[in-house]
Amino acid sequence: MYWKEAYKTRTKAAYQGYNTIYNNEPRLDFAELLDHMERFTEVYKECKNDPPAIREAKCLDAQFPQIMLGIMPNDLFCGRADIFPLGMNAQYINSEWGFAMNFDWFDEKIADEEIPVSDREHLKALRDYWIDHTSTKKFLAEMDPEDKVYLVTGCVTDGTVLDLANYPHAATALQRVAGIFLDYHKLLSYGLEGLYELIGTKQKEHTEYDPNFYTGMQMGIRTVQKTLLWYAEEAKRLAVQEEKEDRKSDLLEMERICRKLTKERPESFREAIQLVIIYTMIDGAREWGRMDDYLASFYTKDIQNGVIDEEEAIRLLTSFWQLMIAKEQVTDDRVIVGGLGRKYPKEADELALVIMEVSRRVRDIVPQLTLRMYKGMDERLYKKAMECIGEGTTYPMLYQDENIIPGVMNVFGISYEEALNWMPLGCGEFTIDHSIIVSPNSVLNLANVLWGTINGGYDATGTYRLTPNQTSLTDYQTFDELWKTFCDNVAFLTDVSARNHSRGYEIIAQDMSLNLHNILYDGCIENGKGVISGGTVKCGGSDEIYGIVTCSDSLYTVKKCIYDDKKITAEELLQVLKENYQGHKDVRKMLLDVDKFGNDLEDVDNMMKAVHEMVCNTMLAISGKYYGLDCFGMVNINNRDNTTYGRHTGATPDGRYAGDSLSNANNPTSGMDKNGVTAFINSLLKARGDIHFGTVQNMKFSKETFNDMRETVIYPLMDSYFGRGGTQAMINVIGREDLENARKEPEKYSNLIVRVGGFSARYVELADDVQLDILNRTLN
Repeated sequence: MYWKEAYKTRTKAAYQGYNTIYNNEPRLDFAELLDHMERFTEVYKECKNDPPAIREAKCLDAQFPQIMLGIMPNDLFCGRADIFPLGMNAQYINSEWGFAMNFDWFDEKIADEEIPVSDREHLKALRDYWIDHTSTKKFLAEMDPEDKVYLVTGCVTDGTVLDLANYPHAATALQRVAGIFLDYHKLLSYGLEGLYELIGTKQKEHTEYDPNFYTGMQMGIRTVQKTLLWYAEEAKRLAVQEEKEDRKSDLLEMERICRKLTKERPESFREAIQLVIIYTMIDGAREWGRMDDYLASFYTKDIQNGVIDEEEAIRLLTSFWQLMIAKEQVTDDRVIVGGLGRKYPKEADELALVIMEVSRRVRDIVPQLTLRMYKGMDERLYKKAMECIGEGTTYPMLYQDENIIPGVMNVFGISYEEALNWMPLGCGEFTIDHSIIVSPNSVLNLANVLWGTINGGYDATGTYRLTPNQTSLTDYQTFDELWKTFCDNVAFLTDVSARNHSRGYEIIAQDMSLNLHNILYDGCIENGKGVISGGTVKCGGSDEIYGIVTCSDSLYTVKKCIYDDKKITAEELLQVLKENYQGHKDVRKMLLDVDKFGNDLEDVDNMMKAVHEMVCNTMLAISGKYYGLDCFGMVNINNRDNTTYGRHTGATPDGRYAGDSLSNANNPTSGMDKNGVTAFINSLLKARGDIHFGTVQNMKFSKETFNDMRETVIYPLMDSYFGRGGTQAMINVIGREDLENARKEPEKYSNLIVRVGGFSARYVELADDVQLDILNRTLN
């Protein structure tokens, strides 16, 4: 793979004996890759002035099947894709979207003297052309300079590169369409040729709409079919060479299915899975939806007819899981089981049990298996989920429908029937299955918003501008004055972020139509418009927040120590913070001794509630204000970025050192919940659950407590939590000694999986400060 997520790449060599084969080698050699990128560029130049739907379709066709990897020895399905340093996709990796180039890769190769001069000249020519044509470069070039100060440059850099990792931000704005849940019922019901014909029929019914919109979608279908035929030939070629009869049989079945799916609807469980995989991989979507439901009828039919048994279903799904693992997109790949509103609840429950068993056996960091629970649910699902969690798989994540659906109705402004289709995406954001889009394209670091509020608008070093205020901590005579400026800063940055989120959608719509999305999203074909151009019921966005408890504990500490008890002056505290507590251990101890969120203490918990509600309501108020943001809301779903953003956040008044991790989601700061798990849960339940687009609760239990005391402690505790309004729980069952030993001897703990925040990871693959953050979380 040429372009990885920002964590340590896993390869087959690094995990001897592990049965997933990783995409650690590209299919094309360098010469072939360069030739492909030049041909892709020529196609783009030729169709640059075509309508977006046609331009996208031609470029997609120029990219496939070249981008696809071959069939690995343990694959039962086709659908491995490389990520080229130049190309296009619905949601690229590392926040790049649309027409995208990995400029770092190009710069490295251009400087590599081992590469022939002529090849480096070709690379430079490509780079010089695309510097003005990638979607992200357009986004940055067209951003208002004032907005760029707060979202990109901090008044320091030139803003030509979107660098979110190397210096402080209070807010950032990305550019993508993420969190896509395709209508797999529709895909499997029509099949590819059926969808092609449906598009043609709708075009004839709506002659008033742009015919290019429909033609682009049909061209996209043809590219999927072409790729299936390429895979059929690959499977045939490998079958001829194969000596083992069982493997030969699997390869011939792969060939048969790939050829069939180009013209016919799937009829079997295996055929249905293959169509879901290939369409999703080419489309670029990263979520897999309510898998137990859309595969239920195929599974039940094959089981009843003796085509497969449960073990064969597990074998097939295991191969599916391994294709997800090989993608290395750890914050995505949601598989949802359970929940109200399914078409085939009884049949789906049977498949849901099998799906959980697959994740228990495979035991990897994806898919992010999610169980939607509800009153009257088959008890076997809950018991199976707890058994899996108890073995340390971290999955499934638990969500409670009755506690979530009213809030979904409220924030999206939709009916109960529509809200039944709510989906948790990525790291825990909420959306509506193949109906509403709420791509999380904005970030708000609340701890840095506070720093700007108390330091004249600048970060702790006084170098990077974070907020527009000129006032500092020494200027606020009362806490109410400080609070007002803080709230004003949140509102200002939210508006700037939302405005640029909207700008991103506009640029995307100019570049591409999102043809394959449009086919499987409600309303697009009928309305003659794309998913972010008015075709869907609603199109919106969400703003990821980080460090809410770090911020609320800090605000409470400032209020208590400066304004209420007058234990320290504003001048003294600000200086101590700038000096990162060096030489001020006594002051830090005083601040650490102030009450903290997570202990069921009314005053400090109320501060967290106040921050939570202010941020939620501020973001909800943006809904409808800008293009493409019919709904807009806060998501408090933290992934590892509570640590990465913490690296560039100064010391905070709660006693946290500069550079340390921020609090994770709406959980207490690591180690600060000292009154037990009941007090911890009581604090969690105080924040409103009906005014946000998703929050995350991470809970960590010892193996002994969770497994030996499940009936007497864990079940009653979870019943109390969900019974009193708890929406979600991500549970780690692990021993502290395992984490400590893994840091000392990582080679012995390659399969130790932990919840980071909104996703899971192998502990030994995480950065050192992320490991420490997880190690320091309270173990119940």
